[in-house]
Amino acid sequence: MKLQSRILVQYLIIGLLVLVLIGGTLPTALRDQKLDSITDDSISQLKHIDFALNNFIEEVQNDVMELSMNENVRVLDDSNFTNFLNATAENFTYSIGPEEQDIIDVLKAYQDSHPYVNSVYMGRENGAFVRAYPRAQPTQYDPRERPWYILAEEHPGEIVVTEPYSSLTTNDVNIGIDTTLLLENGTIYGVIGTDITLVGLTDYISSVDCVGGGEMMLFDHAGTILATKDPSLLFKNANIILDEQTWRLLNESEGRIEVNETYLIFYSSPELGWKIVTIVPFDTINEEINESIISTLLFVMFALVLLSVITIAIFKYTLIRPLSNLTEVSKKIAETGNLEQNIKLESSGEMAILGQSFKLMVEKINEEKQGRERVLKELEAYRDHLEELVDVRTRELAVAKETAESADRLKSAFLATMSHELRTPLNSIIGFSGILLQELAGPLNEEQRKQMGMVSDSSEHLLALINDVLDISKIEAGQMVIANGQVNIRASIEKAIRTVRPIAEKKNLVINVEVAPEIGMVHGDGRRIDQVLLNLLSNAIKFTEEGNVTIECAPQDDRAVIRVFDTGIGIKRADLDKLFKPFSQVDSGLTRKYEGTGLGLSISKKLMELMGGTIGVESEEGKGSVFTITFSLVKNETMGK
Repeated sequence: MKLQSRILVQYLIIGLLVLVLIGGTLPTALRDQKLDSITDDSISQLKHIDFALNNFIEEVQNDVMELSMNENVRVLDDSNFTNFLNATAENFTYSIGPEEQDIIDVLKAYQDSHPYVNSVYMGRENGAFVRAYPRAQPTQYDPRERPWYILAEEHPGEIVVTEPYSSLTTNDVNIGIDTTLLLENGTIYGVIGTDITLVGLTDYISSVDCVGGGEMMLFDHAGTILATKDPSLLFKNANIILDEQTWRLLNESEGRIEVNETYLIFYSSPELGWKIVTIVPFDTINEEINESIISTLLFVMFALVLLSVITIAIFKYTLIRPLSNLTEVSKKIAETGNLEQNIKLESSGEMAILGQSFKLMVEKINEEKQGRERVLKELEAYRDHLEELVDVRTRELAVAKETAESADRLKSAFLATMSHELRTPLNSIIGFSGILLQELAGPLNEEQRKQMGMVSDSSEHLLALINDVLDISKIEAGQMVIANGQVNIRASIEKAIRTVRPIAEKKNLVINVEVAPEIGMVHGDGRRIDQVLLNLLSNAIKFTEEGNVTIECAPQDDRAVIRVFDTGIGIKRADLDKLFKPFSQVDSGLTRKYEGTGLGLSISKKLMELMGGTIGVESEEGKGSVFTITFSLVKNETMGK
């Protein structure tokens, strides 16, 4: 299959995958997005409706307050006003005086001008009850025992709103808005109010064009249905519709509830405490989602087809044709073996780089071919003179070997001479200076003792230096002989402590020793183990000005682990790698504070390796160092055996 066809097939496969992916994920994404959008828009609309309801109630409250201030309504003499305290349908007749008629005219005028008002009334403390229109049934009635009267008495001087209640004469829901009639001294002598029908409110709620095309409902704070398109649901409880999810409606201020293939989006009125609800069917949202999916998929398909056409057209001129040219050239090279081919570089970008690289590769192969031919000629020349070259190289190697062996002999002779010529007189100097310091040849004054002490110390330092040089030379020459015996490591530690304790006491340093009781014998050379321990302890004391030096020894698996702790100057991280190199010191230079050859740790490391042990260090500048050495424990051996 040609490259152009393969690219087209790949684009078709990618397009199908994109469509499948979008078709699988888009419905869920659009559904969630649409739900969130409808919920937000609906709650915003419900807030506006709540604002209108609050204005409506506030307007009625103002009207009731205005009625309570009317001069006719506030007439104090109510002895002849109509009352129903002992009325029956058979014996009751209306007897209305002029003053009561004036009040009725005021109440009737208000009710006639406000269609949403179901009734306007006034009750007095003597039991009188005056209405804008006569009661439908003049039965026994005491206004002072009614909830609206009692609620107004509990809040004198305020406008009160009763809980919604079902009307006795119509299939409707009413609320009462009432206030007290007060004397100047605050005494209550009556209550005036109005019943508002919610039929108009129901019509308004039902006619609102809701977001998503659903209907609207109104609930009070207890879940009672106050307004809905279905009259049979009026004044029923919300659990008829919501069942177990009623608690969400009553306890949450706003939200969305899914029930019976519909979404109920609700908002709680902060002032009234009512729940305003809009209902959106599933089908409404699904239709919008399907329309969005179809339009999106069509757009994606068109975009993919257009992208494929444009991409293939571009590839044909920027990729396919240059690749075809390179393919033809490589085919000619493979068939003819002729590397002298004309490679055209027509494209730009990565293809130009590829063409240039291909051209350079062919040129490089051609150069290497010519180089191989030259090398073959040189090899033929070497082959013809191989015996002569081997003979020359053999003679050169023999001379180099003799020179090396001679240098090694000279080095050994030099070391032997050093051992005899330097160590012998140094031992004599150390011995004679010791005799003089002991005053065996006669008493010394303070200055003489000081000078002789310096001579003795310098001689011992020089002897230690010579011994270290000899040791490192033997180790490097492979002439160091190490015994592989069983060593009492506890005794070696005690011996090293005895040796360095006087030096530590001069610096007022405390030496702590912690050797585990179960520690046993170790494999190694006792003399060399003493040398390593003494070197580590001496270094710890030398580089510690105050504090303490601690040596610990404990078994770990099949090895004895010895750690030497100090509270000295510590070592920089950058200097840790130099510690175990010959003649290397952290404190170097002409002004260094601490003396030494720089061979001690290097010799210790090589000795530990020769004995099959290890040595390591952990340190932090200014906080001291920890040197750790390990030896192989002798199996089934303890200090007690």
